[in-house]
Amino acid sequence: MSLLGKLFGDGKNEVLGALKEAAQKAGVDSLMSSVQAAQEARASAPQTARRQESWESRPKSGFSWGDEMPKEENQFNFDGHYLQYFDKVFSEAFPQMRITRETLPTTKRATAYYFWQGDRKALVAELMSENSESNKLRTSCRAQGIPYVRFYYDHYGWWNTRAYVVARTHAALGY
Repeated sequence: MSLLGKLFGDGKNEVLGALKEAAQKAGVDSLMSSVQAAQEARASAPQTARRQESWESRPKSGFSWGDEMPKEENQFNFDGHYLQYFDKVFSEAFPQMRITRETLPTTKRATAYYFWQGDRKALVAELMSENSESNKLRTSCRAQGIPYVRFYYDHYGWWNTRAYVVARTHAALGY
């Protein structure tokens, strides 16, 4: 299930809680406000009304997604290729870690970032097309007990803002 599916589906509270916790640790105020507002709105809505929500009735934009590009730095307003954007965000937000990058041999363009603490692989972040159905790396990480996070670089309206990428990566690392 996608992150947005989790936000609006059964796993919404776990994802919102993880984003809130990661934002507090990363000091990301705008994320905190968005997550807090989403949690409060979700908690105050009656259970039956929540079940009857349709996609059309949901907000047209939110934290790092929507029809309008956020003013915050994101992969689409960054002056460079999306891989350069992720290189910059990861290296600046996680300077204590050694981060390596590998182009994956799949039918669709995919890239894996490996976050290392000493000689231990602490996290795998995969960038892939929304059209890819590959789960090989995710399954491999799960089998090895390595945390995994995925970002789609070409999904319409998903901006991959800096705060979003940092918060999800922090959460995946367990910070």
